[in-house]
Amino acid sequence: MKCTKFSPLMISLLLAACGGGSGGSSDSPAVGNNGSSSSITGNSSSAAAAKTTVTQGMVTGFGSVIVNGVHYDVDDADINVDGKALVESDLKVGQIVRITGRLNADGKTGKAMKLEGESQLVGPITSIDLTTGTLVALGQTIQLTADTFYDDGLTAAQLKVGDIIEVSSYTNSDGLLVATRIDWEDDDDAFQLSGEISALDTTAKTFLLNGTVVNYSNASLSALRGATLENGLKLRVVGDFDGTTFFARGNLHASHLGFKHHDDFDDDQEITLSGTVANLVPGVSFTINGTTVLITNRTEFDDGVAANLVDGIQVEVEGQLDANQNLVAEEIELKYRAKISNKGLLESVDLTTNTLVVNGMTFEVNEDTSFNDRSSAKVRFFDLADLATGDTLHVRGYKIAATATTAERNIASRVERHNPHAFGNNDWKLEFEGVVEAVGVDSITVEGQVIQLTSQTRIEGFTTLELFLAAALGLDVEVKAITQNGVTTALKVELDDDRYDDDSDDDQDDDGRDD
Repeated sequence: MKCTKFSPLMISLLLAACGGGSGGSSDSPAVGNNGSSSSITGNSSSAAAAKTTVTQGMVTGFGSVIVNGVHYDVDDADINVDGKALVESDLKVGQIVRITGRLNADGKTGKAMKLEGESQLVGPITSIDLTTGTLVALGQTIQLTADTFYDDGLTAAQLKVGDIIEVSSYTNSDGLLVATRIDWEDDDDAFQLSGEISALDTTAKTFLLNGTVVNYSNASLSALRGATLENGLKLRVVGDFDGTTFFARGNLHASHLGFKHHDDFDDDQEITLSGTVANLVPGVSFTINGTTVLITNRTEFDDGVAANLVDGIQVEVEGQLDANQNLVAEEIELKYRAKISNKGLLESVDLTTNTLVVNGMTFEVNEDTSFNDRSSAKVRFFDLADLATGDTLHVRGYKIAATATTAERNIASRVERHNPHAFGNNDWKLEFEGVVEAVGVDSITVEGQVIQLTSQTRIEGFTTLELFLAAALGLDVEVKAITQNGVTTALKVELDDDRYDDDSDDDQDDDGRDD
C-alpha cells in the first residue's frame, strides 16, 4: 500500500499506513489538513464500500488533495485547471476545484478519478482600495479578506494597478468575487473570465458575465454542447479587454465548476458543495456560485440551526441533484468566520489532542483547518506534525461557547508559519472580532474573552474610556491586544465595519518583502 502520513482519527479506519511527508513524525501524525492521504487501490473491501461522489470547494491542503475535509488520492486522476493538464504539484491551497471520485467508508478519504479547477479571473488590476479591501480587474470587483491566500512573496499591500493577477474566488450575495487565492500572472497573452451568462444577445453577439460585457463575435461555439449559448450557462472565456468590453476569442468552454447545463450526474450521486450563501429565501432555497440549493423539512443543520443561515455565511452542503439540477440539501454545515487572529511563537503542540498553544491560547485543529507554510522551508505537505516549539505562527480561528457539559473551545481555521521575526514588535498580539458581551469597570468581554482596557488603549470614535464603556455593550468591535501573565490587555479597539481585515503588512519582513 502507498505510504503516506495520516491522522490519528483515521488510524482505526485504515488497514495499514506508514509515515512520510516533510518534517513530520511517522509515529504520531496529526489531524491537520495537509498531511493525510489514503488509497483505496489494492483493497477490495474498501473499494466495495466506496461510493461515487462529486465535491466542489477550496483546496485546503496536500499529502493528498484535501477538499471539504476529505483527503483524495489523485495519483491516477485526470487533473485539468483552466483547460490545462496539470499534476498534483501544480495545485495550490486556496484554489476552487471540483473532484469526481470514490469516497471510502470512513467518509474522510477517497480516490479521485477527475479533478477540475478554474480561475474566476485572469487580468490586470485597474483600481485598488485597501481601505475597503477591494480590487477591480476586467470590470469585476474582487473582495479581499483576511483569509485570502496569496502567491509566494505576495501580500495585498504589494499589489498595484497594472499587475496581472489570477483569482480564485466565490461569488457573494452582492455579486463580488470573494478571493480565496490571488497569484501574480506574468503572461498577458490572454485574459480569462468565468461566470454565468446573462443578458444574452445573439444578434449583437454579446452577453454579460457577472456584469462585464463579453463580445463573442470572433469566438467559436464548437466546444459547447449543441454549439449553443443560453442564459444561465456557466462559461469560461479567454480573450482581450479594452477597459469596458471583454472580446472573447478561440473556443468558448463550459465552466469546470457548477452543476447545470453541461454535466450529466446520476440521480443518486452524492454531491458536496461549499461556498458563500447568496439569494437566501429562508426555509426554501439559496444559491452557491449560481447553483440553487433547496432546503426541505428533512434538511439537517450541523454547527447551527436554520435561523443561523444568512446571506454571506460560508456553508458546506451535502445532497443530491433533482431533475432540474438543483441541489436538494440533506445536510448543511455552517462555517463560521474566523474572529480570532493570534500571532506569536508556538509554545506547545500536542499530536494526541490535536492542539497547539500560541500566546497562552489553546487552539484545536480539525479536518477543516488549513495549513500554509510561508516560511523559507515552504513545506508542501505541511500540518500539525511539522510544527516545532518556537515556530512563528499566525493562527486564525473562532470560539465555541461553553455548554453545561463542555468547556469553551478555540477552533483553528487556518495556521500559517512564517520566518522568525516576520512580525514587528507591534504585531505580537491577539486580535478579536465580535460583539461586546459584557462590560466591567475597566474591561469588556468579546467572544468569551475578558479584555482589560487602560488609559493607553486607543478607542476609535470615543474621546474617553468612560464614554466607550458606557456605550460598549452590544457594539461590534475589533480588538487588538497582548497577553501577559495570563491577562489580555487591549492596545486598540475599533468599531467593526465587517468589510476587510487588512493584516497584509503583518506578513512582511522589515524590508517590505513577504517572508
